[in-house]
This record gives sequence, structure tokens and C-alpha cells, in this order.
Amino acid sequence: MRIFTGNYDDCKVGNLISISGDKGRSVGFVGKTISELAPKRDFWNVWHSNIGKISEEENNLFYIREYYKEVLSKIDVMKLLGNEIDPILLCYEKGQAFCHRHVLAEFIEIKYDIRVLDIKINDDLSLIINPQPIYIKQMLQEVMS
Repeated sequence: MRIFTGNYDDCKVGNLISISGDKGRSVGFVGKTISELAPKRDFWNVWHSNIGKISEEENNLFYIREYYKEVLSKIDVMKLLGNEIDPILLCYEKGQAFCHRHVLAEFIEIKYDIRVLDIKINDDLSLIINPQPIYIKQMLQEVMS
């Protein structure tokens, strides 16, 4: 099975699935959604309000811990994806900016042994693989152990 992640601006074709809390509505996305993979508003608000107030590392570790506890530990991602073919799980953040799709990608690799690539699809339909932040996997492994 192949699974991809990306953001709404960089992926306009393919098996696009929103994993954002607002289902991508603020950018006009009207496709499939898996709202169970969205971060919970309560911990997202705390994380967002702490930006610049505490260290980025401490704040992101808080987010990863809460996202795992409140979302990832309670679901079966493969069951949610069902028979989807080459799904591209979308959220808002660009590139390597910290976001839940990167945490989800690392979780899928750790739990299901499936490498998830973050991608951009060009106008000529060629794929560009975006590098993912490496520290997320290390933090997530710490949280999961």
C-alpha cells in the first residue's frame, strides 16, 4: 500500500482526502474527508497559543503527545483508509512546517511499517517528494514508548 501526505496548495489531483478539522473548507476543498485524523481543537489551541512563549521543541512535543493520546492511540488508521488507493492526506501547512500530517506519517511508519511520503504534484503531474522533519519520529517514538 502507498500512502502520501501533502497540503491543499501543492496537491490538486489524485485521491485527495482532507484530514483537517474544517475539512479543507477554508480553501474550498470539497473532496473526501477523514475527520477522525484531525487534531482536537482544545490541544491545538493550547499549542498555538504557546508559539513564541515556550521553546518550539517543548511546544511541539506537547502537540505530539496530545495528538497521540487524543487521536492516534484511539484509532485504526488502516481501517479508516479502507480500500483507498494511493490516498493523499491533506492539511494546510506547507513543506516542513510542523503539522499533524507529519506526525501521522511517522505514526503509520512506526505502527504499520508503511513509509509515507510528503509530496507536491506539479502542473505537469510530476511528483516532488518533500523532506519531512526528522525530529518528529524521534519525539513520537518517545511518546509511544
